Amino acid sequence: MLPTLFQNLLKEWHLQLERPLPWVNEKDPYKIWISEIILQQTRVVQGLPYYTRFLDHFPNVIALSNATEAEVIKCWEGLGYYSRAINIHWSAKYIVKEHNGVFPTQYDEIIKLKGVGPYAAAAIASFAFSLPYAVLDGNVHRVISRIFSVTSDITTSKGRKTIQDIADKLLDKENPAGFNQAIMDFGATVCLPASPLCGQCVFADRCTSYLTDTQRDFPFKKVKKPLRNRYFHLFLVQAGKYIFLTHRKEKDIWRGLYTLPFIETRDEEWKFPLEGIQLGGISIEENQIQTLHYTDQQLLTHQRIHLYYYKVYLATGGEKISDDSIEMVPLTNIKEFAFPKFLLRFIADNKSLFEYN
Repeated sequence: MLPTLFQNLLKEWHLQLERPLPWVNEKDPYKIWISEIILQQTRVVQGLPYYTRFLDHFPNVIALSNATEAEVIKCWEGLGYYSRAINIHWSAKYIVKEHNGVFPTQYDEIIKLKGVGPYAAAAIASFAFSLPYAVLDGNVHRVISRIFSVTSDITTSKGRKTIQDIADKLLDKENPAGFNQAIMDFGATVCLPASPLCGQCVFADRCTSYLTDTQRDFPFKKVKKPLRNRYFHLFLVQAGKYIFLTHRKEKDIWRGLYTLPFIETRDEEWKFPLEGIQLGGISIEENQIQTLHYTDQQLLTHQRIHLYYYKVYLATGGEKISDDSIEMVPLTNIKEFAFPKFLLRFIADNKSLFEYN
């Protein structure tokens, strides 16, 4: 199919679409950047309120740069994949330092921002500055791989390059922003993953996968590796009107967030060790631990997290804490801290455990 024919069919279809989203037709690179980072791992319907809230708190790159990392993470609370929040905070400071607070205008500079890959850089460059870069998100992968029956595995560099080469040839270089928005919208509303609306598709009589009834085989991906299971046993330690929290600083899941102190085991069974355990430098005896019959799971890209909860009550205050990774936090102040979603659920489902009389 000739690029001009593809462009014309896509444009004609897009003119009839009504999909009002706050970032559509947006030209402010800062706002486009925030929307693209939010939508990297988040569905539109879920990300929309967070996008609005984030811009209310940090309306421009200067405001974001001046915030603390804790403030940014707290605003991001509930979206998950918190490395995104950490990366945009770092990038805001980088823009202020290296570009005097002016968002970079060239692709080669935009892609230097942490967390910005080829797709996000192309989106910002085309939408904000009308630069001729074709975006390649999941929707575009699906549309192109189906129409042109791309048999390369799109999780490999070869497969991504094949799709990128086709996208670059199809791109309307006179209106890259309009083309990119249209092809992403087409994938999001017509060329759907499980149940594509082929009867409404303007490319149906030219789509090779539709003509061979193989559209559900595309985009082609090899079988995923099984998820890694991890088992965490969390302890709600209460000392009077205080509880123990630990701040996750290492490069692992929940980085930058606060959680309850925990022990990770190799399987779901946890047995109290003969030598006892230490929480905040305080020795905990087995008879001080109450099993809470509350379990949860968190599904990540490559991991399934299994969560088990226990209650520990200490009659002493915080003066005996000797572990820098543990903080004593008043129960009345826990809303000030950013927690992973699973812990927010636990708090909401067990409000009585977080009350002090």
